[in-house]
Amino acid sequence: MKQLFYLLFIFSVYLNASVKPNIVYIMCDDMGYGQLGCYGQEMIKTPRIDSMAQEGLLLTDYYSGTAVCAPSRCSLMTGRHVGHTYIRGNKEYPTGQEPIPDATITVAEKMKEAGYATALIGKWGLGYPGSEGEPNKQGFDFFYGYNDQKHAHNHFPSFILKNEERIELKNSKGKEVEYTQYMLTAEAKKFIKQNEKNSFFLYLAYVIPHSKLQIPAEDPCFIQYKDKDWPLPQKKHAGMISRLDADVGSIMDYLKELGLARNTLVIFTSDNGAHKEGGAKPDFFKDSGPLRGIKRSMYEGGIRVPFVAWWPGTIEAGRTSAHLAAHWDLMPTACDIAGVTEPENIDGISYLPLLKGELENQKKHDYLYFELHWPTKRGVRVGDWVCLQEKTSSIDPEVDKTELYNLEDDLGQQNNLASKYPEKLQQMKAVLKKAHVPAKLFEFGKQKPPRKKKKK
Repeated sequence: MKQLFYLLFIFSVYLNASVKPNIVYIMCDDMGYGQLGCYGQEMIKTPRIDSMAQEGLLLTDYYSGTAVCAPSRCSLMTGRHVGHTYIRGNKEYPTGQEPIPDATITVAEKMKEAGYATALIGKWGLGYPGSEGEPNKQGFDFFYGYNDQKHAHNHFPSFILKNEERIELKNSKGKEVEYTQYMLTAEAKKFIKQNEKNSFFLYLAYVIPHSKLQIPAEDPCFIQYKDKDWPLPQKKHAGMISRLDADVGSIMDYLKELGLARNTLVIFTSDNGAHKEGGAKPDFFKDSGPLRGIKRSMYEGGIRVPFVAWWPGTIEAGRTSAHLAAHWDLMPTACDIAGVTEPENIDGISYLPLLKGELENQKKHDYLYFELHWPTKRGVRVGDWVCLQEKTSSIDPEVDKTELYNLEDDLGQQNNLASKYPEKLQQMKAVLKKAHVPAKLFEFGKQKPPRKKKKK
């Protein structure tokens, strides 16, 4: 009998070893660089993500796709920076955003090619219901959450989507019953459980701490700040971030409980910098940490975001790296892990060697490029140098004011060196111009999105 148990144990180990690593990519909404304890936050409690960083890898110089939702998420899904993506701004429709075309190759589609089960739980923003851009048509087997970014402003909505089905909720004006943060976490665990014997890719796109500052009054993550001498909106904001932290921790605990932790890469990051909506005050908690700017800005605070990776047995605990990486690196990294060929003409570089500690094999970016519409602006980082335009009206970088900073000496971007280093400025301007491919829907010089015609 003992020999039988031993053989079964060996067989189970073999099966688990043969399953490709799972990926749980957790991206929250509008979290600033300085809103986690592991990035210097002193007022808001985030013990689980702080512990995640102690057990894994923290990147100090990681960037979102750009400074607002839809284009940043498009970059994440396609492996391209926003000078090359189809979506470069928040182009709105009555029930969603501009859809990515059917021909778009997403990370989810590549994971399906590798035999992974795929799910998007949370916020999408890349194609309204019924369009070619909706999640179930872009590689996701399962979708649960918000399709429309505007709908996602409310954490107590009247409905939520499950694939293409509308699920009515008990919430109404003045009646906040079903908090979607709880629901998203529960659905994520269901998906993990259903696929514990298979390889899976879970894109868990949490919506907090974005927009409306909402959290149930009885939530312990909010109650812990009840006696603080803070305005109520700031108590709610802190409570939401602590709730997010607790839920990230619960996902990791669940992976351990199911015996999946050592075969699962978990990444935590944000879609862009901190926001100031719904009563949020970026200066109150120093949401951007030592960085200048917030969401919608080309300064570091608008685009540099937290990044923590956890993979027990693969990532050496307690590592910190200044490796330059960005959202568009997910595509090649995921393909690398899954053992499939990455799409052609992407801008991303796999950071799998970095995760494994194989630094001699880690390729580096020549530059990181950012673009945003409307109003149109752009920026580029090359090494420690950053060149940016907070207003861009022409593909010719000579037309508008251009700023130059050296982050090694001036992380807060207070000293514009454009006049002091004219040769460096010209080099950076050349990259600004080279990195941008014209896009019909998002032209430089159009400072407002096209208006929708009213029906007669």
